[in-house]
Amino acid sequence: MPPFRFLPVEWCDALPSTNTALIERVRRDLNTPSGVVLAARAQTAGRGRQQRRWNTAPGRNLTFSFLWNTPVPPDTAPALALAIATGVARMLEAEGLAPTIKWPNDVQVSGRKIAGILCESAGGAALVAGIGLNVNMDAAEAAEIDQPATSLALETGRSFVLEHVLTSLLQHLGPAIDAWAAHGFPGFREGYLRFAPNAGSVLRVRDGEAYVEGVLAGFNDHGALRLRLPGGEIRECYSGDVQM
Repeated sequence: MPPFRFLPVEWCDALPSTNTALIERVRRDLNTPSGVVLAARAQTAGRGRQQRRWNTAPGRNLTFSFLWNTPVPPDTAPALALAIATGVARMLEAEGLAPTIKWPNDVQVSGRKIAGILCESAGGAALVAGIGLNVNMDAAEAAEIDQPATSLALETGRSFVLEHVLTSLLQHLGPAIDAWAAHGFPGFREGYLRFAPNAGSVLRVRDGEAYVEGVLAGFNDHGALRLRLPGGEIRECYSGDVQM
């Protein structure tokens, strides 16, 4: 399979949701090429995992989506979000930060969320991946979010040009996506584990109203979290929110 290539970025001043806009485009035009990137300087009705809001004022944070429409094995598709999280973490590391990945695909710095990923089907083999990265968000804006949050500006003391951040991020995403497309989660497992919780950590996973707690025993070949329960049973979690 040839290397994945992002097409030139299409910037919009404002969109309700880059994911929604790109999915609607794909459904109108089934020939929309893989690699289309749609970015918004402001997002007014963004969605994160479990329908959390991910909005941003003009010029503050980075919100964009891209299209992958090359078929992959069905059991490979869910790991795309983990590959993207790995690419985001590598970009932040290049900026001098020490990111971690909160399984499955939230990226944190110092225990505070700096980026999130939402992958959705656009029909058939088409997948749309949306990424939100806090870039120029200040402390007052972070305090309004319903969970601990941070940004590139807060962590480095510098302001950033969104276009430059996106260019750098896409350069780091490409290799992670290629590894995912070729081999699924095993293709980038080592890179993901550099930023993920260490084996042996005690985790609590919430999925809806249900909770399960155990010791992290690693990840399976699809990127699912493996928990060793108090009785020794291994439980594989494919979705949920992790608490440590």
